Amino acid sequence: MRHALARFVISVAALLVASPLAGAQTTVDLDAERKADLVTAYKILVNEGILDSFGHVSVRSSKDPSIFFMPRAMPPALVSKDDLLELRVSDSQPVDPNGRRVNGERYIHGEIYKARPDVISIIHSHSQAVIPLSLTAIKLKPVIAQAGFLPPETPTFEIRDARKDGERGMQVTDSARGAALARSLASHPVALMRGHGEVVVGSSVKQAVVYAAYVDINARMQTQALLLSRDIVTLNEPELFTPEEFDINRPWEHLKQRTLDDAAKAKVDRAQFGLDQTQMKR
Repeated sequence: MRHALARFVISVAALLVASPLAGAQTTVDLDAERKADLVTAYKILVNEGILDSFGHVSVRSSKDPSIFFMPRAMPPALVSKDDLLELRVSDSQPVDPNGRRVNGERYIHGEIYKARPDVISIIHSHSQAVIPLSLTAIKLKPVIAQAGFLPPETPTFEIRDARKDGERGMQVTDSARGAALARSLASHPVALMRGHGEVVVGSSVKQAVVYAAYVDINARMQTQALLLSRDIVTLNEPELFTPEEFDINRPWEHLKQRTLDDAAKAKVDRAQFGLDQTQMKR
């Protein structure tokens, strides 16, 4: 009996010692996950034709919100985890470039992160579907169900209003221009940039990527409808949705799988999709 009791005490003690170690071993590195999603975002957006040679994506650090991750200056199709740099939100400067060139339009990201604490990821693309709508008085409006995250009218940033006398160019290459863009974006998830493209923000890399994909599709559908008639039907307020009402994981996985082989697709958890509120009979 005494031996059995001793073995029990030893077993309990071993569990108490092992539990903290097990917890430490299973601790999730959220920054590593965000970096992995960032690299995947580049693959998806290049594959979908949304990023060209100069677009870029960033993500805020989960450990230190005053830091964001963004690749060095390079073509989006080449981005890997080793190309990611840490930049400060305060001034959009790299913590340690380690001899690598930084992206000239990093101020888009730094100034939006500064103005929007809710934003975790930012995409700047030169979507060819979106640019025509930035050139006219016709606003980008939600016209398809999956673009219900858009406001009734998406704002357009005019860099001429931010460029000082004697300055040139269309790019957002300093803090003043970045801050002006952030003001145009305001609390919206998207802002167009006249003749330049768009900026899309999200509460995660996944959300920003999915939003960017549907902004591109929505812009194409709106433009095609306008070719048929100037009198088109857009979504009204009851047809818009909140993030909780949209299964962001389904389009993210769909877009991601389009970049992978069959072996990788076979490993996907097929039970992860579908919102709880859609499972109930009404």
